[in-house]
Amino acid sequence: MGRKLKSIWVFHLNTGACNGCDIEILDVLTPYYDAERLGVKLVGSPRHADALLVTGPLTRQTYYAAKKAYEAMPPSPRIVIAVGTCACSGGIFYDSFSVHGGIDKLLPVHIYIPGCPPRPEEILFGIAQLVGLVNKKVKQVVQRASPELKTEPLERLWLDLREETRRVVGYFDRDEVLNTFKELVLKAYTRYDPRRSLEKLVDEYCSQTDDPRLCFVMKYLYTRFLDILEWYKKSHYNIEDMLREEAWRRAT
Repeated sequence: MGRKLKSIWVFHLNTGACNGCDIEILDVLTPYYDAERLGVKLVGSPRHADALLVTGPLTRQTYYAAKKAYEAMPPSPRIVIAVGTCACSGGIFYDSFSVHGGIDKLLPVHIYIPGCPPRPEEILFGIAQLVGLVNKKVKQVVQRASPELKTEPLERLWLDLREETRRVVGYFDRDEVLNTFKELVLKAYTRYDPRRSLEKLVDEYCSQTDDPRLCFVMKYLYTRFLDILEWYKKSHYNIEDMLREEAWRRAT
């Protein structure tokens, strides 16, 4: 019982990953990051594991193998950690005929560590939460533009979207993808109904691209863009007028 309070033994399970997240996990285990200093030990059998570290979407081929691995673990605590966007939600494969979705379609997930792939620091942060180190040593602070901060709202908008892009485009150039979406946004804000126009532009972009991953990313950014606009609206920032000004300035 003392071992479970002070450390966590982990069994790594790949349910269909591209190995991007697996490489980051290996990095976490190297002396540079030294996960063992947090009490984390990688074991070779789920029978010895406190936690299941899952990477990749839950495919039909691995569904029953994942279920057996979970059932082979000791009855308590049976922790499940989803590492990477695919394990968290199915990622770009979420609606594929061969994929059920994220691992939570089968098992109860305790910690989600999104990213494509997540950085080693993010994986360590998630695991540290399980062993009770995070609340003792750090306090989460979320910084966004606010009326009290003299931060350029448009700059913060693009930075927020850039961070959102990182979560889903590990296989593409993040800035290139974001710049493409930014051009669609500014084009939409030269029209009468910019939100509706942006939706049509995103749909048009998806119909012209041969890569479904890019289509997923653009639709994801469109959804997050609307969410961020609502946040700015509640913070008394007329961000849409600023977008119109920038859009017309570029157009002329």
